[in-house]
Amino acid sequence: MRNAAAAVAVLAFLAVGCGTHQSGGDADGRTGKPRAAGLSWAYERIDERDGELIDGAARAPDDIWALGGDDVGDGRLTRGHLLHFDGKKWAREPMPVDGDPHLSRLDSLGSAGIRLSTVDKSGAEEKRRYALWDGARWTPLGGATAAEGLSGDAPRGQLTDVEVITQEDVWVLQGDGGVTHWDGSRWRVTPMPAKVVALAGSASDDVWAVGSRTEGPGIGGRGGEVRQPAAMHYDGKNWSLTRTPTYRFPDPVPPGPYAEFTGIDVASKTHVRAHGGHSYKGYDGEEVRDPESEAVELSWDGTRWKDSDPLPGACAHRNPVARDGDRGFFMNGNWHLTTDGTCTKIKKRRLPEGQGARPESEQQLWLKKIVAVPGTDKVLGFGAVDVLQSGAAPHRAVVVSLRRS
Repeated sequence: MRNAAAAVAVLAFLAVGCGTHQSGGDADGRTGKPRAAGLSWAYERIDERDGELIDGAARAPDDIWALGGDDVGDGRLTRGHLLHFDGKKWAREPMPVDGDPHLSRLDSLGSAGIRLSTVDKSGAEEKRRYALWDGARWTPLGGATAAEGLSGDAPRGQLTDVEVITQEDVWVLQGDGGVTHWDGSRWRVTPMPAKVVALAGSASDDVWAVGSRTEGPGIGGRGGEVRQPAAMHYDGKNWSLTRTPTYRFPDPVPPGPYAEFTGIDVASKTHVRAHGGHSYKGYDGEEVRDPESEAVELSWDGTRWKDSDPLPGACAHRNPVARDGDRGFFMNGNWHLTTDGTCTKIKKRRLPEGQGARPESEQQLWLKKIVAVPGTDKVLGFGAVDVLQSGAAPHRAVVVSLRRS
């Protein structure tokens, strides 16, 4: 799945009344297909202060964390704080290490814990800070590479992508490109067949890694391609390169051409979509029009890669932001896409009375992170509600949960 640390904004207009232009109706207006009924967001927690939640991670139904900050105006947040849910109530807690909330992230590492990464800008130089939650306490991880407090092949430094298959089966892509695996008892470094930039999976024997390769078919020659897309599959025992199309520009070939995957989304063993691009490094200085860069969009049907079909309806120009088990994906813009091609707007509620929002106001729900709670069917969203009205306008940090009916 896409990098969980990237700010994933899911925007939903909570208009007065039904808002039929946003969520009403029984069919997708572009395809005529029935909508997946009964998806809506309900409020789990509304902060009493203005602010926002930036990230979240769940270790268990009674061990859920969120990261955010209080609003000081102009989109700026005060010193970050954490929220913890112990199965009964949410409670504020201080961050275990100092850092800018806008530059912070939480990563679930399954039974290995939850990892906090942040950047401390209080001194003359920015410093990266890390801490690990083991289910009982937060432990700061010292040093520039966060090596202190870790043992063996545990992930160090920045994390680029994390894929939790189960609590005892976790794949981590580090900032230096290394891949490590948690098997429930220890971490192990995993050699990969090619450069990796993203991970995703649906089962212990169905994990994907994508990026690029610099050897093999389509490299060099008349096309001059310096790299080609690489898609690697893990079958529960070994990683192997799958056969992917090669790309080249027509003559005259521009300088430094390359093709690569930059992300992958996996719902099941037969529902996989990889995306990237085909471009080049610069201009040749001659009076020859250089070709247009092109998108690379491929789908895996269980046996081979082929060009992806356009996504249906309103999901056609949207991207997955979180996996919804084997059902499909949560899409940006507050939409949901099932594996059978049904694109549905997720309904949402207005803030309850007493939150400072007037009846005529418009409200926007921004979700920065969507998280599945391990061992349950529960899905949580973390973000904020903007109230659009004259005068004082609340901006409340919220936790929402998905309702299915």
